Amino acid sequence: MISSREIDPAREPWSLARHFANRLADALDGVLRDVVVIGSASLGDWQANSDIDLVCTVGRELDSQARDAVSPLHGNSWNEYGHTIDAMYVTSDALAKGPEGIPSVVASVAGTLQAESTDGPLNWVTWLNIVQSGVSVPLTPDGVMTTVDPQDSGIPIREETLREGAVRFSRANLDEYWRNRADLSEQMYPQHRADQSVPTFEIEWMSLGPARLLATVLTGRIVSKSEGGELAADRFPEFGPHLERVLDSRRGVDPARTWDRGDLERSLELARACVRLGTD
Repeated sequence: MISSREIDPAREPWSLARHFANRLADALDGVLRDVVVIGSASLGDWQANSDIDLVCTVGRELDSQARDAVSPLHGNSWNEYGHTIDAMYVTSDALAKGPEGIPSVVASVAGTLQAESTDGPLNWVTWLNIVQSGVSVPLTPDGVMTTVDPQDSGIPIREETLREGAVRFSRANLDEYWRNRADLSEQMYPQHRADQSVPTFEIEWMSLGPARLLATVLTGRIVSKSEGGELAADRFPEFGPHLERVLDSRRGVDPARTWDRGDLERSLELARACVRLGTD
């Protein structure tokens, strides 16, 4: 979690988020009401390869013309900013209902705008992230970026309800996605190819993704990938050295590091341990 005093609007990711929000406001011509940064930036864990995730409150649901206006902004964000900038677009009424009261949303996922997204950011984790650590992006030149006041978040849902929903979602995601994703990773990098290098993304994804969700299941908080890894090291000390190397890699301490099948096996063992504990 980040505090308001740690937000320097002249530095990334805040300068990028503000510039992008202003472009969205221009593209939507008066429809955009509010922009909140969530994800790694709001959790104090934004890295050189991190995306920027936004929740945009709009005055009306985006029609095809509005979607056509914002779609290329998201699609070109990596080339223009060096980071993918995604967003979920919701009306204030939809935001107030919570994710289970909305059949779908307009959302950019990995830079691609979806007119009727039913997964992606449409979950309780997003809603809890807004209340616990969201950062509001002003749409006026003299506005100040600040952390979201839970009482002024536009979400009239008790935080206990948000936490319970985030725990349910995280538990289900561990069971329905990560259990299968570990098997897929094993197939992608077969054991008989022991000399085959494994991409850094795969090691970090499998080591930290399930760990972060497990932390939410156990604590009821939204945590970053790095904090999830640190908590997993405390919970599973046998993976401590592996997680230390993974976290160093995520933070850019050893950018030239390479990974092999043995590193992947440790990542998958950890992922499955998180799935078992988080779904018991």
